[in-house]
Amino acid sequence: MRKTFLAALLVLCCATASIAQKGEIRIKGKIEGIEKGRLYLLARSSEEKNDTLGFCDFRKGKFQLKANTEEPVVAQLVVEGFSGGFTLFAEPEVTYSACLSEDESYYIRGGSLNDSYTAHMRVSDSIRAVISGLQERYDAMRKAKKLRSASLVNDTLQREQEKLREITDSFLGNNDNIITAYTIYSNILMRDAGLKETRSMYAALGDGAKTSQFGRIIKERIERMEKTDQGAKAPDFTLPDANGNQVTMSSVKGKIKIIDFWASWCGPCRLNNPALKKLYEEFHEKGLEIIGVSLDTSKSAWEKAIEKDGLGWINVSSLKGWECETIRLYNVSGVPSLFILNENNNIIATGLRGEQLRAFLQENLN
Repeated sequence: MRKTFLAALLVLCCATASIAQKGEIRIKGKIEGIEKGRLYLLARSSEEKNDTLGFCDFRKGKFQLKANTEEPVVAQLVVEGFSGGFTLFAEPEVTYSACLSEDESYYIRGGSLNDSYTAHMRVSDSIRAVISGLQERYDAMRKAKKLRSASLVNDTLQREQEKLREITDSFLGNNDNIITAYTIYSNILMRDAGLKETRSMYAALGDGAKTSQFGRIIKERIERMEKTDQGAKAPDFTLPDANGNQVTMSSVKGKIKIIDFWASWCGPCRLNNPALKKLYEEFHEKGLEIIGVSLDTSKSAWEKAIEKDGLGWINVSSLKGWECETIRLYNVSGVPSLFILNENNNIIATGLRGEQLRAFLQENLN
């Protein structure tokens, strides 16, 4: 078995051999391709923290794992030393049987939440396969300029997409619980939803979903995003510059401060640096300061990029890449990412580039 477990939904079903204690989860089964090791059941208690619910050692690929939870949770079965894992809805007082494998032979049987979720996914995945095939046919016909045939295929494609929407809406509407909260959270991540959209998606949840594990995680995400919303006080941070000197953001003086999250390996960041350099030269004496926060992990690569691009402003980095705490403070999901602060360290704009940024600086520094 390769050293990468593909993320897969564990289909759960209740075993009848024994009765679990209150709050106890039991998972019994086998792991194909691995003779021995340690298996963990992990669950997120926040966006950034995983808790260990339980673990067991296994031999000859067979395991019996016991864990405890007071509520249904989305958890992962993870083999020590291997990346990835198998995602499951773990319910208190339920026993599961499992075969963990990288191919389609895997299964986990038991649990009412997973039974309904798996049945839904089986139907929706079949419709998605039809949609994918229709989309390919439509694109091919458009390319071949067979517009009449393409139009007919597109009509069928639209009907299948509407069918999928109706099935999904009905399923989520009947599950005011962790299933809907987890699905909405996954959509938030996939869409890289902003604060307004995230608030709207959270508000649409029922009370059962809101109070579930992932309902709380969505709320936590909103609270974190609010800290970097326009008008909010920018989260303070202290990071070292290339010489090892600690730089505290709030101590940097400037009428306007730009916090620019970037990296030496980020093509769009490097392409934007000449324009940012031009603005710095034009507005620095009028009160503009820039703090470049790099997501690099290599100090030499970071320093070479600073020198090559001629970045004369303050440059700091933890050299921890995406594990940098400042990245989480500012809810940065991609680079380049830019925050504009006033002299009181309040966020007054985000994401401005090029002429929009120049016009903003002219208006606020002249």
